Amino acid sequence: MNTGKLDLFYFGDIGKYDAFNPSYVCAQRYAAETLFLIASRAPYELSEAEIARFLGVEQETLRPVVDSLLRINAIESKDDTYRICFPVFLQGDVQQMKGMLSSARDSIAGTLERLSSRLVPMAQRFRCHKQFSVGRILYHVICDSVFDDMAFAYFEKEKLLCTSKPQPGNRDYLMIGYEACEEVAQNSDSLLCSSNNYACDGVRFNSFGDSDGRRKDMYRFARIFDSEPHKLAQFLDGAEDIEMLLSYDMESIASRCSSMVRRIASNDAYWTDLTDEAKTALLLSELGYVSHRQDSNHLSMMVPVFYQDEQPLITAVGDIVLPQIVNAVKRAFDSFSMRTGGLTAVRHMVDIGEIRNELWHQIFGLTNERLAETGFVDKPQHVDGQGRFFRSIRMES
Repeated sequence: MNTGKLDLFYFGDIGKYDAFNPSYVCAQRYAAETLFLIASRAPYELSEAEIARFLGVEQETLRPVVDSLLRINAIESKDDTYRICFPVFLQGDVQQMKGMLSSARDSIAGTLERLSSRLVPMAQRFRCHKQFSVGRILYHVICDSVFDDMAFAYFEKEKLLCTSKPQPGNRDYLMIGYEACEEVAQNSDSLLCSSNNYACDGVRFNSFGDSDGRRKDMYRFARIFDSEPHKLAQFLDGAEDIEMLLSYDMESIASRCSSMVRRIASNDAYWTDLTDEAKTALLLSELGYVSHRQDSNHLSMMVPVFYQDEQPLITAVGDIVLPQIVNAVKRAFDSFSMRTGGLTAVRHMVDIGEIRNELWHQIFGLTNERLAETGFVDKPQHVDGQGRFFRSIRMES
């Protein structure tokens, strides 16, 4: 019998790729389907034998999968029946969420627009304002740095959500599951609420946007380099031009890229030879962070650079925004709690702080969409196979 499955997402430290890594465990055959079956029923309703029968496999085949899910605390057992131990949102849950959270979206977007007379002058103080619009700067500062970073610590301090969950194998992460179907994917993948980051030598390569595709950025490059190196040629159009660079390990490549970004940001925007430096420049260009002219060896940044000494300015923006929107978030959470007794995660007794963590992702993703539609922030264009996103560089030292 065919069944549905879950798409899984992880926030935090999932550790090395081993038996305690949730990405490793949930990539096993039948793992995502097993989680879906348990989530779609009442807690402690299905046994291992019943799950095996639904999946059309022998129980001996399924047992190692179930054991591995138990090992990472993705599920909990009682009398050989199971419940889900992390927030799962099935199709019906997502339909409920969209209506409940829209008022928070409208309230927060309206508040930010009313604050524009204070926020625009602050955006103009960033050094990258010489090359980039206020809307592009506010996209990175508010939609990403404030909403997808500072807000979590602020709301956790207000006891509205949690951001940390110690896990087996000395990990600390939150796990989220969504039903793998078109309607749910359109809702979760299409929102501007996903931040990709790769840091090396005090330089953070960032991209922020939706999850509708495989972005070409440093984070994704590193993931492919480490786990699927055979796919690099497909990922990088100019892979043959940087073949020598790819013979190094990822740490060395990232260090070379960070060094070059620092030089460009310091206006030393040239490479000096035609071997490793040229190939580093080509990689950074291929990933969309710099542009280069081969005829003159000239390099320039294609993305906003936010410097370490500008972090207090980002913090100041958050200090303006977050106290102004916290009541709207509280109202959304309270309304959600009162109206969602049938929500999958609630039925399975998942911690409300974990559920609210994902609700905030949904709220600020919806808000970012509204801000992009109204022009308060710049709107990233869709790139086939990659989705919508903007890149940036953060100097952290």
